[in-house]
Amino acid sequence: MDLLSDVWETPKIAKKSVRVGAAITDALIIFIVGCVIGYFWGTPLEDGSIGFHLEGWPAIVWFATIFVLMPLQEGFTGKTIGKRVAKIKVVKEDYSDCTTANAIVRHLLDAVDMAFFAGLIVAAYNAKNQRIGDLAAKTIVIND
Repeated sequence: MDLLSDVWETPKIAKKSVRVGAAITDALIIFIVGCVIGYFWGTPLEDGSIGFHLEGWPAIVWFATIFVLMPLQEGFTGKTIGKRVAKIKVVKEDYSDCTTANAIVRHLLDAVDMAFFAGLIVAAYNAKNQRIGDLAAKTIVIND
């Protein structure tokens, strides 16, 4: 019998559905921030359709917001706003705290994960529900 196994219980891996809910929450926040920045400082589309494009400092502010909301929050706390709401967090595979470097690697592969739902497909066939970014960063998402 191991003394630590009596004291420390292995955290449970977060369900894919909970992770998707957290991702949708984060995406909505990023979308709303982008809309606010675009409304006040964006350039209306020239063809008269609804929308705007960002260039210069408004674009930099929006990208900085995304960077602060995603990898930096995860690097410092293991959680984004969506993950806080869903009560899940990112940790390394050995259950130690996620670092900023791990979080940046996770999010560098977000576009790959979103393409054709590749991240969901990979997570569906992975025992730890890891998407491509998680596999590259050696992270998992657990219940908090």
